[in-house]
Amino acid sequence: MSAGWQDLWRDPEIRELWESLPPLPEVEDMAGRLRAEGRSRVLDIGCGPGRHTVYLAARGFEMTATDDSPAAIEACTRNLADVNLKAQVLRVDMTEFPFPDGHFHGAIGSHVIHHTDLARLKKIIETITAKLGPGGYFVWVTPTPRHMHCGRGTEIEPGTWINPDHPEGPIPHHYSAEEEVRELLHAYDIVSMHEAESGEGEERKFHWRLLARKRATQ
Repeated sequence: MSAGWQDLWRDPEIRELWESLPPLPEVEDMAGRLRAEGRSRVLDIGCGPGRHTVYLAARGFEMTATDDSPAAIEACTRNLADVNLKAQVLRVDMTEFPFPDGHFHGAIGSHVIHHTDLARLKKIIETITAKLGPGGYFVWVTPTPRHMHCGRGTEIEPGTWINPDHPEGPIPHHYSAEEEVRELLHAYDIVSMHEAESGEGEERKFHWRLLARKRATQ
């Protein structure tokens, strides 16, 4: 577990900021597609305080939320209880998914699975793919090489940086170019993808935001 994220989720202002954010349009799109298809089981990886878990649970989805931060698990559980919603909330590392293959109809990995090197990122995506059934959806938000933190600290391999001054702690962060994203998702059809920008000046952050659908046959 990253001590940086544990400290961040203990900060009431940080938690309230993330809790107040609207759901990603890609999550809304996925929800509409799954509802139309009569499917409901969704995995929220690195759920934090439950922004998307609460949103989808309120719309009748069967949610499984995971995070490796006890503070995040506590916040997500509390936020669900505050609105009388239920979900399976588990403390699980992002590299561990103790669920049957093909179990989920959708998965969300927003601002989380890039906290590693490229080899582990590939394995994480392969595992997510295995846990999704045919035609399952994957919402992914991951930083691009134009992100403000790319190039800060020590580059331990192409595209992976460790910055001791990063607010999330001195852990690897991988920044993927578009070609790499598409290669990592070779088992999927891309439904939508764009580079989203936030912040200003030297504080600008760029993330790929995408919705992908696992092909029925590999």
